[in-house]
Amino acid sequence: MKQLISTTLILLLASGTLAARNGSTQKSSAAPQNTIPASMETLGTVGQTNYRWENGNVWISLSDNARIALVIGIEQGIVLSVRENWNAVPKAVQADLEETAGRLTVNQATFTQLAVSIDALYLQQANLGIPIVDAYEYALMALKNTPKDKLERFLDGLRQTYHLPAPPPPPREKKH
Repeated sequence: MKQLISTTLILLLASGTLAARNGSTQKSSAAPQNTIPASMETLGTVGQTNYRWENGNVWISLSDNARIALVIGIEQGIVLSVRENWNAVPKAVQADLEETAGRLTVNQATFTQLAVSIDALYLQQANLGIPIVDAYEYALMALKNTPKDKLERFLDGLRQTYHLPAPPPPPREKKH
């Protein structure tokens, strides 16, 4: 249940960085559609809906201020989602919403620290295909002092989910 709520919150909050694709090819004449190069999107599925998430290639193309604004927007989306759904869910689920929102918001860290932590994740070429919303969650875990083995399992899970290659092994130290 908590995973479902987490996923729902992430999807709701990321409307600015998440473009849903439901198989429809209908185009709106009201506004031009933005197209993003395939290398800047990562395909994923939640339930029966396919999504294209902007990934690390988008992140590294942004200015520092845009990166900070993006993480602020993700957090604001989480808070908005909780507020908008609060009265629509049973009381028993409200505690899960609060727990998930607490886990997915910055709390004691700053938005700048969070953006720098995401930067560090994307320094490895193998991580560039990870969606920004997942990098956000990983960076929060790191800032909240999640044990290293749990962080590595989470990162390995992301790479498997999005069919990304494992990073190359670190270079061996030469013995003198």
